[in-house]
Amino acid sequence: MRKSLTKYSEEERLNYLRLYHESGMSKRSFCKRHGIYNSLLYSWLKKYESEKELVSLCREPEETYMANRSKEDYKHEIAALRKRNRELEKALEFSRLETLARDMMIDKAEEYFDISIRKKSGAK
Repeated sequence: MRKSLTKYSEEERLNYLRLYHESGMSKRSFCKRHGIYNSLLYSWLKKYESEKELVSLCREPEETYMANRSKEDYKHEIAALRKRNRELEKALEFSRLETLARDMMIDKAEEYFDISIRKKSGAK
């Protein structure tokens, strides 16, 4: 649901821009989710990126210096990264199996129906 003719303060605009940059979403889906007009987000991006505002759009990490971190922090971070790596490897293997299954299904369908399903490389 869209807001009707709402005036946004400077702080609200920067907050929306910060959220947009952190979300990694498309502009359209971000606007839809937060109930703002697409044109507003576009104009804010144009304004604040062209003016090179001193306010950073992305939040700074809390732990900026390596010297301030303990060994326990590093151990926890490494454990989390290893867990994430295993999850991504599983997802990649699942994706490979999906592709293999899809190719096998296309091969069987081509064989059964005696038609070519895949496009030829030289087709126009």
